[in-house]
Amino acid sequence: MVYKCLIIDDEVPAHLVIKSHISKCDELEFCASAFNGQEAKDLIINQHFDLLFLDIEMPLVNGIELLQDVKNRPLTILTSAHNNFAVEAFENNVVDYLLKPISLDRFLKAIIKFKSHNTFIKKEVDQLLYRLNGVDIAIDLKEVILIQSLGNYVKIYTSINNSPIVYYNSLKNIVKQFSNKQLIQVHKSFLINPSFIDRLESKNVILKNSLVIPIGRKFEILLTNKANRYLNNC
Repeated sequence: MVYKCLIIDDEVPAHLVIKSHISKCDELEFCASAFNGQEAKDLIINQHFDLLFLDIEMPLVNGIELLQDVKNRPLTILTSAHNNFAVEAFENNVVDYLLKPISLDRFLKAIIKFKSHNTFIKKEVDQLLYRLNGVDIAIDLKEVILIQSLGNYVKIYTSINNSPIVYYNSLKNIVKQFSNKQLIQVHKSFLINPSFIDRLESKNVILKNSLVIPIGRKFEILLTNKANRYLNNC
């Protein structure tokens, strides 16, 4: 499982240090930077992140104000050159409080704390999380039929909604979140839930809702083997 990270700090050197530490953790992915609180709020509202690295002393909106203003915010690790904000930090349920300069060893200990939030990790395993209009929404993976790439967005077809869900994300990020037993990539633009496969036909996958999905050449052999195993076990 790979966790999407947003770094929020008004100082470039702080971004470079945290990005370097993130690059040393296979389970973390740096996804975006914000250099003030307002910029961060806009990103959090419009994109999905699993973990924030949040500086406290920033222009426009400081870190504590951001913690209090953003509803359903991702888990947060505070960073600061000063230790006099510890009370406010933990009153706002942060994962950890890192004092600058941040050593790799101290950073890794904070990541262990982040990963120890069992309820968060459990939700990620069997649910697809997305953010829409500033609200985190979870879909049971068993209800997802198909996910289609639309450039910087994805379209999700489910068994419980007549209209597809469109939100800001990439197919690449979703592939990283789930095993290929849960979702099968059949094309550079399509992921499917194998439980909704009806049959394979020529160069297409026919789903139980009659949707016809093309099979990309690079996925053809692998998909055929996986789908046939699944269909034979049904």
